[in-house]
Amino acid sequence: MTLVFIALLALSWTGLSLALLAMLMKRMAPPRQAAWRAFGLSLVFNTISAAYASPGEPLPSVLLILASHALLPPLLLAARREEQRG
Repeated sequence: MTLVFIALLALSWTGLSLALLAMLMKRMAPPRQAAWRAFGLSLVFNTISAAYASPGEPLPSVLLILASHALLPPLLLAARREEQRG
């Protein structure tokens, strides 16, 4: 049960950070490019921090971070809708 809770927490934190990064980067680039940049930054920093946070077992924590980045398709869909609107 604890692993499920940690996975849900990682998913929600990743979703929040991806959305905020994409909103901030939207000022510098088109929405779709901002979504990809936010995804890349989040993936790099979250993977590095997960690897250092659990020195004994870096692979499970990195896999959890990679799995929680499955939020990219909805982010790209939202970016495409925004590009079509205006």
